Amino acid sequence: MPTDPYRPIAPSATADVQSDAPTVDRLLDTAAGLFWEKGYAATTTREIASALRIQQASLYYHMASKEDLLHKIFVSALEQFLADVPAAVHAAAPRDRIHVLIRVHVLTLLKYQRRNMTMLTELRSLSPRHRDEVVALRERYADFVRSTLKDAQVAGQIRDDIPASYLSLALFNMLNWAARWFRENRDPSPDQVADLFFRLFLEGAAANRGHSSLRVPELTPSLKALPVRARKQSKPAENSTVERLLDAAVALFSRQGYAATSTREVAALLGMQKASLYYHIESKEDLLYFICKSALERIRNDVEKAIQEVQDPLERTRVLIVAHVESMLRDKDEHATALTEMYALSKDRLTQIVALREGYVDLVRSVLHEAQKAGALRDDIDVRYLNLGLLGLMNRVLVWYRRRGPLSPGQLGQLLAVIFLTGVAPVKPLKN
Repeated sequence: MPTDPYRPIAPSATADVQSDAPTVDRLLDTAAGLFWEKGYAATTTREIASALRIQQASLYYHMASKEDLLHKIFVSALEQFLADVPAAVHAAAPRDRIHVLIRVHVLTLLKYQRRNMTMLTELRSLSPRHRDEVVALRERYADFVRSTLKDAQVAGQIRDDIPASYLSLALFNMLNWAARWFRENRDPSPDQVADLFFRLFLEGAAANRGHSSLRVPELTPSLKALPVRARKQSKPAENSTVERLLDAAVALFSRQGYAATSTREVAALLGMQKASLYYHIESKEDLLYFICKSALERIRNDVEKAIQEVQDPLERTRVLIVAHVESMLRDKDEHATALTEMYALSKDRLTQIVALREGYVDLVRSVLHEAQKAGALRDDIDVRYLNLGLLGLMNRVLVWYRRRGPLSPGQLGQLLAVIFLTGVAPVKPLKN
């Protein structure tokens, strides 16, 4: 199986689970590693106990249930951000606060990497009571980041033509994606990663920030809630049942997870008997495989079509970002399912999906690399990290975008392109 740079870290493979660490920390980190690798629903308390080399019954000295353990992982991760980041930012000089915020956020994120990956992917697995508590903590931290950026806008330290709410969402997208790809034995130190993303967020990727084509799109109420294109085009009649099966599976997998969804539930959503499903598919895994394959093939086709006639390297990069965001949000639930559930596939099928995904990642990287060679993008940041920063900026939109929100997918894509290419430092007027 080819190397997968996003493969979850095994519980024994990272430094934050040590034999001499406090028992509660070992428990949280080990469980988080398994939840990331296998998914919460597919992980048993027996497996957690085995990874810790203790009896299953001993787990219940520290937790009331598996869900209680998941809740503790979320709360511990968020409380660490709330303890570390505001204190460091308030202690810094005003001109340094965004730099400090990014640095301490990245250090905290990667110190508790597996807990944070679990927090970023398993919120739906919490009961409503626990979920409400976690969302409240998350909003406290998000409010702090937004207010820090807004204060910097008022002081003239960063651009004010983009609302602080969008700047903070873009920052979270870029930084939190690092929990997915960072590996201690492959990447720069967390401090260096933080500095790299500070430069990218502040200054942008374009070699010339004043390029006249990079303008913030209109964000006026008259452009609110533009419709999202229908996901499906007309299909042959014989395929309609399969399409309905995939739609039902996407709805359930994206809402409650692949492992927690039964074929009986998929059938019930369609008003058919469970046995009738197997006239069209051989297993539940078929549904997940077809969802992942379709999502990845569609976004590549959409992006290739959008950029094929664009010759200018900077404009080609901008068009890629807009096309990616539009395609991804048109098929939002499919992409969310593929992103979070692909590791539930069998080895052979996972190999195929990883190859499709990496083929698309290579396409994005090649566009950035060609723009770098042409002098359109900065060359002091390796294209690998330009690429990872951009993928995080675009893909994490899946978490928070709402179709009835203030921006259409196209507007959001244009806005993210401006942030990625020109950064958040104040834009100086162009000289005549």
